[in-house]
Amino acid sequence: MSKWIPKVLRRRPTTVGCVVLGLIALVQLFAAHGYNYIPLEDVERALLFAVNPKIGKENKPPCVYGSVINKTKTVDSTDLPKKFNEFMPNGIVSGSYMPENCRPLISVALLVTYRNRQNQLDVFVPYMHNFLRKQNIHYKIYVIEQEDDKPWNKGKLYNIGAKYAIADKFPCLILHDVDLLPLDESNLYACLGQPRHMSASIDKFRFVLPYDTLVGGVLAISSDQYVQINGFSNRFNGWGGEDDDLAARILKHNLLIWRLPPHMSRYSMLPHKQEAINADRHKIMQENLESSARDGMDTVRYESVNVKDQRLYTLIGVKL
Repeated sequence: MSKWIPKVLRRRPTTVGCVVLGLIALVQLFAAHGYNYIPLEDVERALLFAVNPKIGKENKPPCVYGSVINKTKTVDSTDLPKKFNEFMPNGIVSGSYMPENCRPLISVALLVTYRNRQNQLDVFVPYMHNFLRKQNIHYKIYVIEQEDDKPWNKGKLYNIGAKYAIADKFPCLILHDVDLLPLDESNLYACLGQPRHMSASIDKFRFVLPYDTLVGGVLAISSDQYVQINGFSNRFNGWGGEDDDLAARILKHNLLIWRLPPHMSRYSMLPHKQEAINADRHKIMQENLESSARDGMDTVRYESVNVKDQRLYTLIGVKL
């Protein structure tokens, strides 16, 4: 190492700068592995127990969740199914499922934004049903598909999906990328008292949280909180920026970003082609910080929406 340093220092300043920046980036990457989280013993107390009033009050014992939270089984990323040939949709109606032997204390709506990733959707939907049916929760999967050739706008799709899920009386929204699969059975799909970033440890990033304010991937947020922050900005066309803008909205409204321990927060990312990056994302984020104009779920605009109930999910087809 002592012989290598002088050689670097003899190079042009721009070269030295690139080397130093690269080393700093590596240090930051590995230093970011740790993050603040709710201790395991406090997780159950942090849960938001709220159910959809439409399900009624069944004469069954209440479901318990401590046994889910304390599970230790996990799936290795290399063992994930590539397809499902014999999936059994028992108990699923229009993407919704109710536990059979107990009365759920938790209702969640999974909002999945989607376009042109049929192979991923074919894996995601049955995998999630198999995963969630073990958790004693009432849930429903909504797939919000952008059906036009306009630039991708995830924020608008989530805002539209949230409107329908909230109208369906779901108290908790889980904003879910279609390419992420949970690996830990202890990862209970539920909201907490504050917005919960669920996908803190993703295999693509070596199970390292890149930065503290990240909320992209999978985020659980109560319907009341989503309305409070007015959802996503509608201004982000293309990939990138909308999640960081959402984090800024969360913090601006004096809400916090909570996470669970790393062993409950691991996900695998399905391979896919990188989408076109929004070159204006930083400019839009800065403008949103400086502007007080209303932009979000209240002002989302679209050409048409078509809702179809399918067996494994409710499809919300959108033309922006």
